[in-house]
Amino acid sequence: MALLAWAAFLAVPALGADGKDVFIANCAPCHGPDGKAHTPAGRKLGAKDLTASKLTDAEIRKQVTEGFKDQRGLVMPPFKDVLNSDQTDAVVAFVMSLRK
Repeated sequence: MALLAWAAFLAVPALGADGKDVFIANCAPCHGPDGKAHTPAGRKLGAKDLTASKLTDAEIRKQVTEGFKDQRGLVMPPFKDVLNSDQTDAVVAFVMSLRK
């Protein structure tokens, strides 16, 4: 019984969201797979180069969940109804890993 519980405990990290996969599926159309925003949609919308970002984890999380508006209006849609908390955390960690 204890061995089974230990095996379940070790499997939990494997069940977590993969930040790169979530990013590619949801963020790459604008930000590009490398985060540099060299995509047609990224150029049109003025998506930010995430490799040069200075935002904190909390600021990134807020933009992912609530979206981003500038003087033109909504630029980045909110993903609060698309990504769960684990996926959002994974995307934040992946975005941080893109920095130069």
